[in-house]
Amino acid sequence: MIGPIGITQEQAEEHFDFIMDLTETQRVCWKITREDGKSAMMVPVNEIPHVPEELQTQVEEFQKQFLEANNAASGSNNLD
Repeated sequence: MIGPIGITQEQAEEHFDFIMDLTETQRVCWKITREDGKSAMMVPVNEIPHVPEELQTQVEEFQKQFLEANNAASGSNNLD
C-alpha cells in the first residue's frame, strides 16, 4: 500500500476520479484535509467474496461441535 498522501478537500473534489482510480489500481491511501484542519482517509478495501450459505452453516455446526467437545473434555478434568 502507498501513502497516505496528503491532499486538500478541494484537490480531492477536483480530481476525484483520478485519485479513486489510483486507490483501486495502485492501492494508494489518501489523507484528505478540510480547511478547518479535520481529516479523513480514502483507502483501498479488500473485497472478500460472499461465503455461500451452505459453507457458513457447516462452519457454524463445526464450531458448535468443537465447543461442545471442549466443554465436555474440560468438565471431565475437574477434580473438585
